[in-house]
Amino acid sequence: MPSLLRRIEAIVWSPPPEDPAERKLLFKLDVVILSFTCLAYFVLALDVNNLINAYVSGMAEDVGFKGSQLTLAGSCWTAGYLVGQWPAAIALSSNRIPVRFTFFTCMIVWAVCTLGLAFVKNVHQVYALRFVQALFEAAVFSGSHYIYGSWYKEVELGARTAIFVASANVGGLFSGVMQGAILEGLAGRNGLKGWQWLFILDFIITVPVAFYGLIFFPDTPQTTKAFWLSADERGLAVSRLGSKEAVQLSWPVFRRAIRKIVTDWRWYMFSALFAVSATSYEKTGVYGEFTFWLKSTGRYTLQQVNYYPSIFTTVAIVSTYVLTIVSTLTGSRAIINPIMFLAVFISSVMLLVWNIGDGGHWFAYLIAGFGYAGQSTNFAWANTMCQDDDILRAVTLYSMNLFSNVWNLWYAIALWPQASAPRFRNGQIATIATGVASLVITAGIVYLSRKFPRGDAAGKEGGAPRDVEEVEDKPKLPSDAGDVPVLAHS
Repeated sequence: MPSLLRRIEAIVWSPPPEDPAERKLLFKLDVVILSFTCLAYFVLALDVNNLINAYVSGMAEDVGFKGSQLTLAGSCWTAGYLVGQWPAAIALSSNRIPVRFTFFTCMIVWAVCTLGLAFVKNVHQVYALRFVQALFEAAVFSGSHYIYGSWYKEVELGARTAIFVASANVGGLFSGVMQGAILEGLAGRNGLKGWQWLFILDFIITVPVAFYGLIFFPDTPQTTKAFWLSADERGLAVSRLGSKEAVQLSWPVFRRAIRKIVTDWRWYMFSALFAVSATSYEKTGVYGEFTFWLKSTGRYTLQQVNYYPSIFTTVAIVSTYVLTIVSTLTGSRAIINPIMFLAVFISSVMLLVWNIGDGGHWFAYLIAGFGYAGQSTNFAWANTMCQDDDILRAVTLYSMNLFSNVWNLWYAIALWPQASAPRFRNGQIATIATGVASLVITAGIVYLSRKFPRGDAAGKEGGAPRDVEEVEDKPKLPSDAGDVPVLAHS
């Protein structure tokens, strides 16, 4: 029985360490690092997604939105998110400022901006607050992936990044549920509309999470002073991933980062992959097409319009975790990209046809939830590919997020304007085209990792960064048919 339980744990989570001390350390890391990053990403998603929920719940009329101004508000958020990416990358990877201080400051500022949205009087105030909000939210997503790569081994990354990504989808799910509950219970309380209470509660939820991180978050293995880690555990945290010196922000470090950007194919290819794949694979959640369709039919109550997209979010959460297990069992991160493409291809083709009945629309929107797995698998792929260099790893992870938003800044306005809701014909066509491009880039990454093997990039002397590779001393997942190789350094 213990052997069976270890097999199950290895498949659904990660191979358990043989050393009891390391196993205890890993448990502690999961309790604190996973809980804080997931809560931070949850409240971020809550704060971001609630603008659409507020918009369809009376904010549009009260504030005076017209035409595609909601799309422009989204672009202001994207612009702020872009500006904040590389400063956040430098701050987190330089070790000058403790990571917990960076996260705390960012969360408090964006919480205040979220609170401000409850009292806006015009659309221009929404634009300004969304820009500043996003500027400080930029640290969380890629920063959390960077922290995971700092504390966790490669075989430990997959399931944990899946849980992290799922936390944002839970935030989106909770957003609709919360708005529906507010409309029923708080609307009109103290003279405030339901959509205003939505932003107020967002603020109230975010602040305690920020203080939790300030007190408990352990920073990085090389710099941690966490009171809940013993001296031996701090040493083990460093040694189990290989000794690395803490990087200090300086002009030579900055020059080194620039040199890495212009000479290393990993930065180019992973940035391109997430730029085009995120815009296509995450279309239903990012552009709110399901919510707009539900409202356009006139057959659903306002509460149902807020509640029902939670079903899509549930599909995204479950499929993300299932596809992560698939990537583990197959020994490939890359294989998830064609699976996601197939799902969103079916969705877009059905929505281009359009006259497919209510059941067809529900299926088309829900199957697109499979597209969210790329946030987990592609970032875990990049994280392991760049383990040899913390500066390259930080810049690559943040650049993936940066360029996906650079792309979306024009992409949303040109191809997914709110004025074309709920059908979004041009957006569906663009989804198919960018999905094909993502498959080409995926194949290119696999080819380059085999054509130009890098011992240091694989994290082992003499290793090669391949998408699928069995390494003699790599932990393996046991199976009844024999040993199944765990994801090698891609």
